[in-house]
Amino acid sequence: MPAKKFAVGKVPAETLTRIVYSRIGKRNPRLLLGPGIGRDTAAIKNNPILILTTDPVTGTSSRIGEHSVYINANDIATAGAKPVWYLCTILLPPGSKEQVLSDIMKGIDRASRDLGVTVASGHTEATKGLHRPIVAGFMIGEKKGRLLRAEDARVGDVILLTKTAGIEGTAIIASDYSKRLKSVSAQTLQKARGFSRKISVVPEALTMSKIPGVRVMHDPTEGGIINGCWELGEASYLGVELWADKIPVAPETMIICSKLQLDPLKLMSSGCLLAVIDPRSIARTVSALRKIRVSVTAIGRMRPIGQERKYTFKGRTSALVAVPHDELYKLA
Repeated sequence: MPAKKFAVGKVPAETLTRIVYSRIGKRNPRLLLGPGIGRDTAAIKNNPILILTTDPVTGTSSRIGEHSVYINANDIATAGAKPVWYLCTILLPPGSKEQVLSDIMKGIDRASRDLGVTVASGHTEATKGLHRPIVAGFMIGEKKGRLLRAEDARVGDVILLTKTAGIEGTAIIASDYSKRLKSVSAQTLQKARGFSRKISVVPEALTMSKIPGVRVMHDPTEGGIINGCWELGEASYLGVELWADKIPVAPETMIICSKLQLDPLKLMSSGCLLAVIDPRSIARTVSALRKIRVSVTAIGRMRPIGQERKYTFKGRTSALVAVPHDELYKLA
């Protein structure tokens, strides 16, 4: 039997379960929340509880300093924790100019100051085999009170989505692949590049975490909203009914995806937030988000696992399965 080879993007869930999650070192009773499909953070028993996450920026060479801080802080905030400490490893192609490192660090500094995060440590080197910089970030947050866990989701809970689908992917495509979008107006591309400023979900995540009835939150990244909802199902051991027609897509995202024949619902979506919530808490949640000027839409609900996972789009029902490759990687 030939050995499996990985394509660009996330390692398949089956491989993670079989090879990665079965090799996690010494068991420790202080680990309150460990690795698993759809779980972006770990929780360590402490006072306050420590929330840990790590995530690299590999899909773009634009604004990777800011992106690294924001996407790691997003994961911390989805656990209802305040991001506090940031570390990173910066890998540069041999021959990189000093200005490249300076731009990355300026971005890290700006985003960290914006969120009130301290850059605690890191590592930087020029590495053979790279054709563009990579930043692998690590964030530590602190949490008091209840942990938000996917296992707490219940049948009948509603899935909410803040902002619009494909925010990060739209910003990356407009910045890195503009030559393929010559027929798109300069105004549209400029607005799309500005989506980089929408990538943080820390304000809405911390706001929602204080509302009783919010069970779990999830930051959809690779594979977009479709993959993020599938991950919610995997992590909660429940079925998912997704109303794909109701997923909001910004005009700029729609235009760019249409030109490149990409599916915006399967496009990298850091910048929006999925939340599973008790239906009785929806009104309070919408009101709280309106006060911080964040839009929110109900896009589905949790179902018994026996009813499987599915999504409806334009009158057709399809199985909700893992998205093997983000739409962004079709352009590489």
